[in-house]
Amino acid sequence: MRPARLAVLTVVVLALVGLAAAWGGRDEPEAAAIDRAPVPAVRADGDLPVTWYCAAGTAAVPTRHFLYLSNPDGDATTARITGYTAAGATPPRDVEVPPGGPLPVDVGALVGDPTASVLVQSPNPQLTVDHQLVAEGYGDRAACVGSTSGEWHFPSLSTTRDAGARLTLFNPFPGDAGVDVEIGFDTGTRVPTSVNGVVVPAGTVKVIDLGQQGIAERRDQFTAVVRSRSGRVLAEVAQTWDGSVGPEGLQLAGGVPEPQERWAFAGGFTGAGAAERLVLENPGDARANVLVQVTPYGGASAPPEPLEVAVEPRRYAVVDLSAESRIPGVGYHSIEVESDHPVVAARTSSLTGGPDPSPDPAVLVRPALTSGVAISNGTPVLARTWVVPSIDAGRDPAPVVLVHNPGEGIAKVTLTAVAAGAETELTGATDLEVAPGDSVAVPLAAAGAAPEITVRVSASEPVVVERITVFDPDDDLAFDLAVPVHTAGEPLRGLGG
Repeated sequence: MRPARLAVLTVVVLALVGLAAAWGGRDEPEAAAIDRAPVPAVRADGDLPVTWYCAAGTAAVPTRHFLYLSNPDGDATTARITGYTAAGATPPRDVEVPPGGPLPVDVGALVGDPTASVLVQSPNPQLTVDHQLVAEGYGDRAACVGSTSGEWHFPSLSTTRDAGARLTLFNPFPGDAGVDVEIGFDTGTRVPTSVNGVVVPAGTVKVIDLGQQGIAERRDQFTAVVRSRSGRVLAEVAQTWDGSVGPEGLQLAGGVPEPQERWAFAGGFTGAGAAERLVLENPGDARANVLVQVTPYGGASAPPEPLEVAVEPRRYAVVDLSAESRIPGVGYHSIEVESDHPVVAARTSSLTGGPDPSPDPAVLVRPALTSGVAISNGTPVLARTWVVPSIDAGRDPAPVVLVHNPGEGIAKVTLTAVAAGAETELTGATDLEVAPGDSVAVPLAAAGAAPEITVRVSASEPVVVERITVFDPDDDLAFDLAVPVHTAGEPLRGLGG
């Protein structure tokens, strides 16, 4: 996608989540923190409690690499930034992060190499980080991740003649790591010789071109799973499309650390000029029977019949949502996925033209872009508080925040903008009532948001939040998750919990 950001993959915060605590409405809530799994010690000085990993620093085309550090706290804080390349780590740099909206950091200028992977550490548990790759005229911005895993799943990849996919393996830890990269086609899975037992030395980065001969050359759709033999790595894929066949754009895709039985996407769209596909990967040894519930915004009281999909073991299935007549072609919809065996779910959106106008003023249409590609993972996590780390609300068309309520009670939702050290409720986005199973879209320009802000989404019930960031008309879009946070006594919860 184009100079965007969006997320990702905060999905990393997901995995193993506790049951939700009752909402007590504290007057003074405890400090928020990102939920994360234990990880090995990193190769950095000091003892800083919050760590973010931004793996991909390069793509198939020349790019610049930026960090966006968001500090919704009321006081300035510090962040220690270390770059990593194939040659090793750069000297750590300390950056002061003022309170409020996102602080942009040029990775090339700070650490001396724009292609570097980055480790960010801070004493402030509220600091959130996303990063952006910018090519000539397009790019993508995605959330960095706060924990590591022994495996990373990438369910939707492409290496057609107009597409490139580069896998970054980032090892900031003190021991060498060994990984296998399993590639999945519609005929089955295999580990190609060139990515069997890949060694990523301690404190270094290794980049693999997935489109090279012998791995996944000229494939419209395939999957990849990075599995650790020893040690741990962070994994992220940068995909590019040159526009010679379809849309032009760049997409950052973080890996999913674990299959789940339930997934949710807060928003999506089909219709004129848009193609939307759902990719379901089944890495297990038994057939997965999957129900896909697509619900138009405002239509939770009478949703369409769910789609039934069977995914054979160690295979994937592609569901063309654009071809489903039961899904309205105007307006947004949410997507919930429920399976009898753990799967991984990703959604792809590509644009080749503008949207049809809405016949109903109450039905919002997607941003009026005519080009762009977005790939995003679902989330199995619900939370009462989400943070959109950084979003440029001054763009035209306006970025959009999407909120989905998969629970059984009405969720009252408020969006606040954090910028220049101040937190302000957004116009028309206070105490929005979202019925069970329903969703709401908030275009930030209509809400009076200033450019380059952090957005905090607070809800009375656990919800799912995504963001759509757009750029100049006929450019690109980015479409992915916000960052779920928790406070002590208000843990994250799973969709089934």
